[in-house]
Amino acid sequence: MSTAGSQVLFLGELPFWLKISQSIVEAPTSSFQICRAPSLADAIRRLNSEQWHALLLDLSHPSAQELLAARKLDDGLAAVPVVALLPISDSQFREAAAQASAASMLVLSDVNVASLQHALVTAINTETLRNSSRKVNSMSFSYEQSAVDRLPVSKVDAISHAVNNLLCVINANADIVFDQLDVTHNAIRSVTQIKKATKSAADLMRLLKTP
Repeated sequence: MSTAGSQVLFLGELPFWLKISQSIVEAPTSSFQICRAPSLADAIRRLNSEQWHALLLDLSHPSAQELLAARKLDDGLAAVPVVALLPISDSQFREAAAQASAASMLVLSDVNVASLQHALVTAINTETLRNSSRKVNSMSFSYEQSAVDRLPVSKVDAISHAVNNLLCVINANADIVFDQLDVTHNAIRSVTQIKKATKSAADLMRLLKTP
């Protein structure tokens, strides 16, 4: 399966988001669009209501286990392959990733453009193979055809994908600034407005791509 235009949701702590956002900056035309979920509730809502090709899940996040538990009860959530993000490389986190049925895993110190893309491609392709093994040939053909239909087919699609990536970069940096500011700081309101503006712009881009 091609990963062009793949939508990826991230739920995790700031150290991982810093590295991931830096990777987005270094490769703004990457085939992946990565967006951050600010909370467990937002992650579950978006996974249920929007189309995602992979979930980057920081196993050190306080809500990681709750999300993994929810996946066991909800087929829709479980259908999105997980890339387990490990803060350190030790047996405890690797075992947790295995128990979560993670399609791939990535250690914080190893995160860069190449390793991130490799982990996501592995996860998406692994899930595609799992789905194919559950279906007869006719159903598999239908699935692959729908995947082809999602690929960018025009200059507008390519540009909207690149713009969405840039919006993710802006939002990522706004998140970083927001987390570093005291709640009484005068810049809090400005940063909040930037985040709202990028979300509105992303929503408009999605409408532009809707037939």
